[in-house]
Amino acid sequence: MNEQHLKIFVDSATYYFSHLSDEPAKVQVPYLIEHNESLIYDYTGIIGIAGLYQGNVYFTAPEGMMRYLLTTQGEHKHTPEHCLDIVGEIANTLAGNARRDLGNELLISVPLKIAGKPDMMLLAKKSRSYAIPIQWRFYMAALVVSVEQ
Repeated sequence: MNEQHLKIFVDSATYYFSHLSDEPAKVQVPYLIEHNESLIYDYTGIIGIAGLYQGNVYFTAPEGMMRYLLTTQGEHKHTPEHCLDIVGEIANTLAGNARRDLGNELLISVPLKIAGKPDMMLLAKKSRSYAIPIQWRFYMAALVVSVEQ
């Protein structure tokens, strides 16, 4: 994963939140994380990557952010199932937008949605994994890109 590829994921996150509301997300400086580190909030949507690229991409966010996103979309039910649906939708959209730029060689799975904080996320061991902090309104979330070519 090079800087140009990483910028595709950063732009995807910026684009998603700018179309969601009149307040765009502030994407902070991406940083490297080790394959045995975990960056997990309350809800996580994971997209498996296969084909020319291997690994996963996941979006993770606190419960308050998921509830606020549901409200901005006109949803009045804020159950864990609704929060899981939206975190999966975000992960799928971000990976799908990246796929548009990286081409059909980036095969993406349906999102795996997790509520709670697992002890560990599996990141690619042979490549660098990047955490992309995302601030939207007063919430912090992250997009983690762990993909090798």
